Amino acid sequence: MYETDQEQIEAMKGWWSQNGNWVIGGFVVFLAAFIGYHWYIASAEKHRFEASATYEQLLVNITSETPDLEQQKTLTNLLKSDYADLGYGAMAALIEAKTAVDAQDYPTALAQLEWAEKNGDASLQSVILYRKAQVQYAMNKLDAALTTLNAIKGEGHQAVSYELKGDILLEQGKRDEARAAYQQALDMSADQSVNNPFLKIKLDDLAVAE
Repeated sequence: MYETDQEQIEAMKGWWSQNGNWVIGGFVVFLAAFIGYHWYIASAEKHRFEASATYEQLLVNITSETPDLEQQKTLTNLLKSDYADLGYGAMAALIEAKTAVDAQDYPTALAQLEWAEKNGDASLQSVILYRKAQVQYAMNKLDAALTTLNAIKGEGHQAVSYELKGDILLEQGKRDEARAAYQQALDMSADQSVNNPFLKIKLDDLAVAE
């Protein structure tokens, strides 16, 4: 306890002399962290908003009656370079791949899909790989297409994947393996309540041909 106010003041001066720099330093660090955190939140929100707006602009372009292909490429490249971390880049690459397929520009489509495969979210991988296999099949890269199909995981695309696998195996002259793939696709379609009459036709055609 201090006997007088002056003694208390002197004690506080001594304490501040010894610890003042630490207190100021701690406050500066806290203030910098506080400002930095809120700046990061605001910056991330701005980043997401800009990405969403750019992707929306891309969708408006490709769904218009007269799509601007040059603008589509520009927006796709922007999404791939600046917003790949949010998944918009991979989705833009999928769109660009479809445009290339429609133009029968399969090398460009394959390049876009390979980029999407490397940079896309795990939830998109089945879609990306299936479309990649379709393009490889169109390019007559049959072994590569089978390898791509075998890399697909999950149940969402298994039925269509087995159907495509059957098409490829039939193209390779492997009729028994093609029949097995078609049957697997048919069974999976039934399990998933998917009506695909073309699968039955393909199986019937194989039976008739034999």
